[in-house]
Amino acid sequence: MTNKDENNPSIERVDDIPVIYGLLERMGIQAIMDSGIKPHGNWLGLSPGWVITLWLTHILSEKNHLMEPVQQWVRRHLFTLTRLSGQPVRELDFTDDRLAICLRELSESDVWQEIEDQLGQRLIRVYDLKTDRLRLDATLGTVHHDPENGALFRVGKTKSGLYETQFKVMLASLDPLGLPLVVDVKPGNDADDPLYLPSYRRAKKMMLRDGILVVGDSKMSALLTRGTIAAGHDSYLAPLADKKDEPALLSQLLEAWLERKAEALRVFLPEDLPADDSTPDPNLAIARGFEVTRSRTVMIKGKEATWDERLLVIQSYSYMKSMLAGLRQRLDKAEAALLALTPPCQRGKKQIREEAKLLSAIEQVEKQYRVQGFFQYDSKEEVTERRVRAYKDKPAHVERQVRYQVTVSRNQPAIKTAEFEAGWRIYATNEATERLSLSQAVSVYRDQIIAENVFRRLHGKMLSITPLYVQREDHAQGLIHLLTLGARVLALGDYLGREALAKDGNELAGVYTGNPKRSTSRPTTERMLKAFDGINLVIFPPGSRHSTYLTDLMPVHEHILALLGLRRSLFSCL
Repeated sequence: MTNKDENNPSIERVDDIPVIYGLLERMGIQAIMDSGIKPHGNWLGLSPGWVITLWLTHILSEKNHLMEPVQQWVRRHLFTLTRLSGQPVRELDFTDDRLAICLRELSESDVWQEIEDQLGQRLIRVYDLKTDRLRLDATLGTVHHDPENGALFRVGKTKSGLYETQFKVMLASLDPLGLPLVVDVKPGNDADDPLYLPSYRRAKKMMLRDGILVVGDSKMSALLTRGTIAAGHDSYLAPLADKKDEPALLSQLLEAWLERKAEALRVFLPEDLPADDSTPDPNLAIARGFEVTRSRTVMIKGKEATWDERLLVIQSYSYMKSMLAGLRQRLDKAEAALLALTPPCQRGKKQIREEAKLLSAIEQVEKQYRVQGFFQYDSKEEVTERRVRAYKDKPAHVERQVRYQVTVSRNQPAIKTAEFEAGWRIYATNEATERLSLSQAVSVYRDQIIAENVFRRLHGKMLSITPLYVQREDHAQGLIHLLTLGARVLALGDYLGREALAKDGNELAGVYTGNPKRSTSRPTTERMLKAFDGINLVIFPPGSRHSTYLTDLMPVHEHILALLGLRRSLFSCL
């Protein structure tokens, strides 16, 4: 009996699948995976490298990292995946069990580090990536798993100050490319400071050179971290956590600087600097600053390391304005809250009758609004007495009530000091001035948005490391590693597209929905992939005049393939 469907053409949605597969192929994901993962002797069908490659294609195309829909997706794209890979693809190669085994292998630290080493060195070599700057940063992922039944998902403090069940992801990325080289997944209650050095050492091993500038946030500014980087013949740039480690340092530096105030250097955006090297408009400055040099010493593995460090003391004008506005708002709210502690004696107004409780309430208000030292207090004890007549067996007596009235005044000298210090921050570096001037340091650190772009992708719709729909911690760790491979694909696509456009001095048009004439010199990989929506493959039954028919590629598709360095045969082979 002939199945009626066998005599009808079938349609497979192709969309961006060949583009994603082409990028993964150029990165060598399949070969690297198979060299690091040794499957069980009973493993049949596609190798783990091929399974992971096609699974990553599904994740980036469907924006879904769930394991359950992968087998069905493969069934709907069997012809396309078989032609692209040249492998006998079966949907049974992508069952939940198979995918879970791949995740378990990716969770093994030895296996994962070997994969990262090979992948990082290949990307640097094949694409001739600049390796003179490295950026270190960490992000959190909040989950709803039981923190009592494992070591990865632990209760820790979030940036909002709340305590939630979470895990941490530490990234070392090439800067300004934003391409992750090293990924470490750590328990949610681990301190951030110790996470920087292992990532730095692993990334340096891949980069095979000295003289790297390592950029990070204030958590990277621990003295041991700075000393280790300096001892490794590299440089660092990070804001100091001076309020915690050296609370008087900023005040001391600013006090000494007041005598040389005219020497402050103004900082401008590159686009605001005149092309003829004339003096820029002072009103366009975004910051001002000065620098001093000091010597630092720390013990590293029993050996003393000493180096010279530059302190770049910089005041951002926009940061200053926001800090001043916040300070004034906090002062007003705190003053109102302090006065409300001792309201007039009226019906329904609760009075504080013990001095210890009053002092405790004042302390809580100061802590809540972060105004410690900005107010002065004068508390007055008010005592009222009234005679109470005898009643039944109770004799007449005098009832004595005590309440406290507080007078609040602002500590103007302390407030003036805080206003003067608003917007100032200390950055530490051991890089030579000729290689990193004060203005260049501001520009480099402002590129922190590049690292945040990696986190945006990991937390966004494309990869979405949270929520995690796996319960086993080894599966979760392997899945996070897998998703960071997707982040590498997206970052590489950004780099290839922008470098090719910059080289030719062109822009890419046709990638903005609803505005085909709009163009950009900095297209994102997500936007380029979106342009391929609507490409379909018609597969005719055996005996037909044609075997397949593919939707024609438009000029924008041809342009994107050329920018990414991908061959057109990724589509024509279908």
